[in-house]
Amino acid sequence: MKIIILDDHKIFGESLRALLMENAEISQCDFVSAIEEFYKKIETDSYDICLLDINLDKNSGFDVLKNLRAKKFGFKILILSSYTNPIYKKKALDLGAAGYISKSIDSKSLIEKICQINNGFSFTNEKHFENPLTKREEEVLKALITGKTNTQIAKGLYISERTLYHHIENIYNKLKVENKVELYGKALELGYVDRF
Repeated sequence: MKIIILDDHKIFGESLRALLMENAEISQCDFVSAIEEFYKKIETDSYDICLLDINLDKNSGFDVLKNLRAKKFGFKILILSSYTNPIYKKKALDLGAAGYISKSIDSKSLIEKICQINNGFSFTNEKHFENPLTKREEEVLKALITGKTNTQIAKGLYISERTLYHHIENIYNKLKVENKVELYGKALELGYVDRF
């Protein structure tokens, strides 16, 4: 099995590469920390598995994932991230990742998951996060977090301020928050707001 790792943390990536190379099923494991180098490698070499971090230096791993899906590379993509919130996991799986794994996983379990994915198993059937917000409520939430006034938000979404207040009340109730500071914290925790 041939693996490529894209992670902007060099110590982590080099350590992971060394760990994976100890496994007899892995014939090649390349580590790159720059996106440009990653694209060059996958153009010139073939891989079975790509281990991809979500939070990269200049880009989001989600952007890389979209690009890989559009170009239809033949390898399976496994997200390996320190972010464990369910919205990121759902987004990654929806974009075509074969799995989403926390970096806190132990090495034995990680190797098992990599082998499972290489053998055709996909973690896309795992239970997804059930988003409590409607699409419109998500739009309102994202607008609230930008710091716009309610009047600006209502105008931008082509709704009345009364309808906006109704959406805000629903959002506060569903996320169990009482003010904008709590709302921002909860939105960050759940992945409604990207950290990068």
